Amino acid sequence: MDQSTRQMPGAGESRRGRPADPNKWPAIGVMVLFAVTIPAVLMAVLLHKPSPRPSPWVVTAASLGVTPQQLEWGEGVFTKTCSVCHGKDATGIPRLGKPLRNSAFVQSHSDDELLSVIANGRLPTDPDNTTGAVMPPRAGYPALDNTHLMNVVYYLRTLQNPEEPTVDLSEWIVSDMPGGNSGPGHEIFVAACSACHGANGEGMDGLGKPLDTSTFVESKTDEELAAFVKTGRPIWDAANTTGVDMPPKGGNPALSDDELSTIIAYIRSLHKK
Repeated sequence: MDQSTRQMPGAGESRRGRPADPNKWPAIGVMVLFAVTIPAVLMAVLLHKPSPRPSPWVVTAASLGVTPQQLEWGEGVFTKTCSVCHGKDATGIPRLGKPLRNSAFVQSHSDDELLSVIANGRLPTDPDNTTGAVMPPRAGYPALDNTHLMNVVYYLRTLQNPEEPTVDLSEWIVSDMPGGNSGPGHEIFVAACSACHGANGEGMDGLGKPLDTSTFVESKTDEELAAFVKTGRPIWDAANTTGVDMPPKGGNPALSDDELSTIIAYIRSLHKK
């Protein structure tokens, strides 16, 4: 049969005699539709995506010449460490940490001076310490470097309102230690432990448990108590029932073994009384 007599492919056949794919053109149409609509949808999402919320510290940070992130970090460090004694809202805890909101002390000292106070702490023997409670160096956390502490100073600046009177500190000024307690180890105990356990081991609500009536103390040997004080008790410890971190050595890493022994002897004397 010559070329003139060959049959042309039918409507349902390809040129090679195979049946034509009935889904070919619908599939191509779907692909084109996706190619056009997906970019359009993505563009619409990007155009209508809400802008990230600005930091609430933007304006305040600009007025202080710092970044919003520095104030956020400062607030975080304050909440986790300083608030134990100074209160979560920085209005102070009587006989413990003074108010820092609208504080004449904060307002009258430079950033570097405030940094020095926080870094070095303030023992009860310091003439400027009017509460009788120890302020441990670096809030009891030696890992807090000066950058962290300076961010706290910047945060304290946000708590000041020059248009309002400074806070009254009469509740934070004491002339003597409560109960007039004294004896071997008392001064070291006050410097290391009184911020949470009270000046005479009577305990502080929401902070440290009483030590003068503690069955835990009675159940431990001197060596076990010394090891416990050296280690502390973090808030994630299952035996921690206060929800407050007990830092190793009361937050004073320089505390020697002899000083620890003296503190334990003082705690033992409380039970004898």
